[in-house]
Amino acid sequence: MENFKSTLKRRLYLMASFNCLAVIFIILTFFTSSSSSEKEPIANIIHGFQVGIFIGVQLILLINIAKYKKSLKQESELRKLFVEENDERRKLIQDKIGGVGFNFSLVVIAIATVTSGFFNEVVFITLSSVLIFISFVKGFLKFYYRKKF
Repeated sequence: MENFKSTLKRRLYLMASFNCLAVIFIILTFFTSSSSSEKEPIANIIHGFQVGIFIGVQLILLINIAKYKKSLKQESELRKLFVEENDERRKLIQDKIGGVGFNFSLVVIAIATVTSGFFNEVVFITLSSVLIFISFVKGFLKFYYRKKF
């Protein structure tokens, strides 16, 4: 269990770092948002998407930080989290969905979508459509395999 505690502490450190980066990126998107008069609606959509992604990441990180800190304080919560993370059914479903590769693709496409919003509107719309489609596919597969297994 000590090994798992050290893993959680390492995760907390990484999540706190990413949380700080998310705050920095939210501030940067406010300063770099373009305000051209003829392309204002798409610029507002891109800006809202970028801020929304960073706020969503920040919320997920804060929820996980709170959960990990709570489990580090109480032994029963630590054991419950350990069992949850090592659940064979959950691992099987994750492998059936596509495992780490699918999640990696989602993250890379999300980063590319946010980055492309600063440069080209057409690329942004295309990548955001791909990101939404892949997210729906992952959600559907997760729902399907949870019912199946």
